[in-house]
Amino acid sequence: MCHSGMDNERSSKSSLLLATGCSDGSVKIWSGDIEGLNQCTDAKEVSFLSVAEVTTNSSAPVSSISLSTPAQPRHEVNLAVGRVSGSLETWILHLCSNEVENSSECHAHDRVLSVVSHQCFGLTLSPGEVMIAVVRSLDPNMLDQMYQARTQKAVVEFIWIGGQFLGIPLNKDIYISNKQSAKSSETNLLWWGSNILWSLKNYEKCETGLVLWDVIAALQVLMKFAPAFLETLMHKWVSDLFSDDQQCVSIDTLCQCRKDMMSNVSSRKLHLLNIICRKVMLRDPAGENGNSTSTDLWSSLLLSSERELRERLVAFTFAAVSNRMSYFRKGACAENMWFPVGVAQMRSWVSMNSGGVHNQLRSLSSTIKRLGSRINSVCEYSAEETCAYCSTPVHFESPDIALCGSVDPAIVPTERHKLSRCAASMRLCSVLEPTWYCVCCGGMVDKLVPETYFAMKTSPLLGAANPDDESSLYSAPAVPRCPFCGILLQRLMPEFLLSVSPV
Repeated sequence: MCHSGMDNERSSKSSLLLATGCSDGSVKIWSGDIEGLNQCTDAKEVSFLSVAEVTTNSSAPVSSISLSTPAQPRHEVNLAVGRVSGSLETWILHLCSNEVENSSECHAHDRVLSVVSHQCFGLTLSPGEVMIAVVRSLDPNMLDQMYQARTQKAVVEFIWIGGQFLGIPLNKDIYISNKQSAKSSETNLLWWGSNILWSLKNYEKCETGLVLWDVIAALQVLMKFAPAFLETLMHKWVSDLFSDDQQCVSIDTLCQCRKDMMSNVSSRKLHLLNIICRKVMLRDPAGENGNSTSTDLWSSLLLSSERELRERLVAFTFAAVSNRMSYFRKGACAENMWFPVGVAQMRSWVSMNSGGVHNQLRSLSSTIKRLGSRINSVCEYSAEETCAYCSTPVHFESPDIALCGSVDPAIVPTERHKLSRCAASMRLCSVLEPTWYCVCCGGMVDKLVPETYFAMKTSPLLGAANPDDESSLYSAPAVPRCPFCGILLQRLMPEFLLSVSPV
């Protein structure tokens, strides 16, 4: 049983809506006069008027229900129904006609489950018709006793079902009519767009944790049902991402001068762009879901932003080497400062891309070279690497992957092992210790970088940093975050540790 307050537009009275679930699978919605209920003194006088009934082909008993009144429109009420079978349904009650319309369904099982309490403890609708939250209990007897029984006590599922309006206006010219978006009204799409842009704007602040799963889930749904609307919405977001109050940047202008523009924006904005490109705009490059997005545009933006972030990472590392060296010259202690790793590999990458990198980056690389043998005292500097499987030399050919053996085809070994390089240091990842990996870009990380790297407002190559501030830059603790996506990394465990079979 669930209730919700509602203002009756057809009269000046306020009514109370009540939803009840039945063992036969039906749900009834009742309406009661709030003023009359407050004045009632006898239980026999309390009466509710049945206004609608939800009936389906399913005979599974109702285990939980939830009512929610959206901010707009005021003539609709949202109803979520959970059943013993594990299915979830959402309905819309139109108060003007008292008609009930099914809006979505999610079936978890194809049979009725005997133990109701072990399947669904309850559910609730968010006030703005954004999502359903479902809390389920797990039967300990159905869990793997070695890996799951002691860690998983319950499951919370979030299911997106619609839009809401937070009072943030969005121009209607951003909406492009599309036959695939017939299920969603123009108003609902505008609300979605308004709140998505509002959320992404908040994530531009470095102090806000970069947890985008909810926004990504909403954008992926829009990609499927309203791709034209999504494309124009993301064009507006990207244009705003690289503009300021004095200048409005069009998507065409960004494509022509994207390198200069990306150097002037924060690393957090580039991280956001990478995540949106990978998880949304380039998720369906073949257009299987009717995607009308320009793949070339988003691929170009992704490559440019990643190139910019890589140059920032190399510059950050080179500057850390110089900073540590200056501390040693002054006789100061640099033990608490970040210890740079992979400097030799980064210098190889700069040499391989000397025609396309920033002039200042080439200058920093030359400065590192002039340190000579003294460099080993301030950083890890070793250009020689060997394969952990066959001990053959590994030459630097790519910052992401490597193949053991010589680059000379005449002396290539019979079997060349494919190895992963650390996205943060370009060094070969260790095969003896668990590494980190990014669920967004799939990059492997063996060595972490300081938190201050992720808070850069512009490229460090645009101007010299204040010497008084450099010590704090490299004294910050290293954090397990992806240097190209900015999200928290996860530990990559060996497959045999994740197997349910005995080892």
